[in-house]
Amino acid sequence: ITGRIAKQLYPQAHITVDGFERVNFADNRFDLAVGNVPFGNYQIADARYDKQHFFIHDYFFGKTLDKVRPGGIVAFITSKGTLDKPNTAVREYLAERADLLGAVRLPNNAFKSAGTEVTSDIIFLQKRAAPSEQMPDWVDVSQTADGVPVNKYFEQHPDMVLGTVVEGNKLYGSGTMVVAEDGFDLKSALHEAVGKLSAEISHEHGR
Repeated sequence: ITGRIAKQLYPQAHITVDGFERVNFADNRFDLAVGNVPFGNYQIADARYDKQHFFIHDYFFGKTLDKVRPGGIVAFITSKGTLDKPNTAVREYLAERADLLGAVRLPNNAFKSAGTEVTSDIIFLQKRAAPSEQMPDWVDVSQTADGVPVNKYFEQHPDMVLGTVVEGNKLYGSGTMVVAEDGFDLKSALHEAVGKLSAEISHEHGR
């Protein structure tokens, strides 16, 4: 329904309503890809990526990086597991193909109006023209002073975590979540955080 509405609102745009695994855009075509990717512990059948055994959210990252041009940007909302899960294989795959411009960890009530309370990240990647020769810090998971596992990026950039890190409970499962106080102005905090990324992009990549 939202796709059909978009077609009516933007008749000049090319809008496809289909599963990503069935969309055959050319590689190295797009300047920017933005999305709120689905996430779950299941795989999508796509012969090109089957050998990677990607879960669905990882599949969206892998395929999209092939579709943007070198220097192109991928900005995706995903679960915190993309950056925090102990297995580094997917992050290594991404780091070979893209530089992490930065990430913003959202509080668990960011999508409460959509009926879900989960800690999510917005991840900004810039596609590389050539594979990375060494793995960057963000491939690995470290620990906070309290012994909480967290991606090294957030260990080094705690200001990009928009809320307070607390231990999970029976409702949210094991691990940690990020919560915000009542009245927390997420819009302003997010605007400020993304502003820091823009400065880094301008400084490091001349954009």
